[in-house]
Amino acid sequence: MKEFLVAIDGSDGSDAAIDEALALAGEAGARITFAFVRRAPSSLLGYPYYERLLRTELATARESVAAAERKAQEASIDSGSTILEGDAVDEILSAADNRHVDLIVMGSRGRGAFAGALLGSVSSAVVQHANVPVLIAKERAARGRVAA
Repeated sequence: MKEFLVAIDGSDGSDAAIDEALALAGEAGARITFAFVRRAPSSLLGYPYYERLLRTELATARESVAAAERKAQEASIDSGSTILEGDAVDEILSAADNRHVDLIVMGSRGRGAFAGALLGSVSSAVVQHANVPVLIAKERAARGRVAA
C-alpha cells in the first residue's frame, strides 16, 4: 500500500494540500499521515507564559490534525496523524524517511520568488532535500489569480 505524508499547519495552503492528497490517495488507494510541525516555544518567557503558549500551540496542532483526519474519514481514506516539534524542514524530511512514504504533499504560501529567497521557504527546502517526490499544492485563491 502506498503511503503519503501531508505536512499541515492550519493555513489555506495546508487545506489545499489536504484536498490534493485526499484526491490522489483515493485514486491510488494510499494511506495518509498528516504531520503538524511546531517550533518549541522559548522557555525564556518564564513559566506561566511558556505553559500558556505551549498549551495554545498544542491545541492548534490537535485541532488541525483532527480536522484533516475528519476530511479523510469523510472521503473513506485510511489516515493517521502526528504532531512533531522542531525545525519544520528537518521534521518533515525525517518523518518521510522514517515512514518510508511514497509522496510528500504540502501547501505553498505563495510568497513569490523574491520573498521566498529572503525569508526562506519550507516547501522549497523540502523539495530540494527530499528522497521522494514532493507535491506542492497552491491555495485556491492563488490558483484563481494565476488562471485568470
